[in-house]
Amino acid sequence: MTNHEEATTSGESQFQLLEHQVAGHGGVLSVGEGKMVAKPLIKREQEFYEASAQCAKFKAFIPEYYGTLQQQDGDGSSTTADSSYICLENLTDGYEKPCILDVKIGTRIHDIDATPEKVAKMLGKAQETTTGSLGVRICGMSVQGTTGQERDWFAKLTVDTIRDAFAMYFSAAESMVSAEYRRFVINQFILEVEELAAVIKSVETRMYASSLLFVYDASKARYEQFVSGASCDGKSNCDGNEDDEDAEEDECRDGLLDVKAIDFAHSHWVPGQGCDELYLFGLEKLVEILRGLLAEEPAAGGD
Repeated sequence: MTNHEEATTSGESQFQLLEHQVAGHGGVLSVGEGKMVAKPLIKREQEFYEASAQCAKFKAFIPEYYGTLQQQDGDGSSTTADSSYICLENLTDGYEKPCILDVKIGTRIHDIDATPEKVAKMLGKAQETTTGSLGVRICGMSVQGTTGQERDWFAKLTVDTIRDAFAMYFSAAESMVSAEYRRFVINQFILEVEELAAVIKSVETRMYASSLLFVYDASKARYEQFVSGASCDGKSNCDGNEDDEDAEEDECRDGLLDVKAIDFAHSHWVPGQGCDELYLFGLEKLVEILRGLLAEEPAAGGD
């Protein structure tokens, strides 16, 4: 499939429930060999992905959008809205030991056309969680080597305890690889979030109840390939071309970690209305939290 293409498929053999979903509504499927995910279609989200394709600098911070898909019964009978999906890049594809974090960004979680009852409910939810105070709320995570927490546990995090939850997310980077790798991952995520913030300042969007999805690989072997100068697929990077080496380093880094904005069921492009200050506030607070994790570390050299 290519962008904005629509396809149909019969039967269920190539569909499986997505193994690594940590938050959000159910029904997200892994397609084929897992390189693509199929998410139940919401028209507003589809429209946001398609409009975002026109803005290259923003498009770089969201999953690749491949179009829509409709699942048919084995007899080829007509599909229904319940079997329509948007097809997206699977951000965990190729990771050996993925660690995943879903963080809702922004202080507003109700949409522009929400009913008064819905607005009141969402305002209450924002004030009861760190959404209202920080514009940052952890919705779920999956960390290699840990048993994990129930989603209700994340909803009860406060301004005083949320940093501990972020520390828990990065624990596998240190326990399964090294303290150096933990610092590397956090620093890279800070850079990515800051780059996204710069883009948000320059575009006119409103992304209510949208999340950032963080992924890093807690694979010691893959990180050792990276620091030894080999590419993440094990091939050597030794042709001496500095530009090529920089490009391959970026590609390898991307193979070790990634962060993308996701969940656009309540998102809009709003020409003429300026940048999304409420979303930007959350990004800035998130950077503060990540920098705080680095500041709490013991001095380097004690690995």
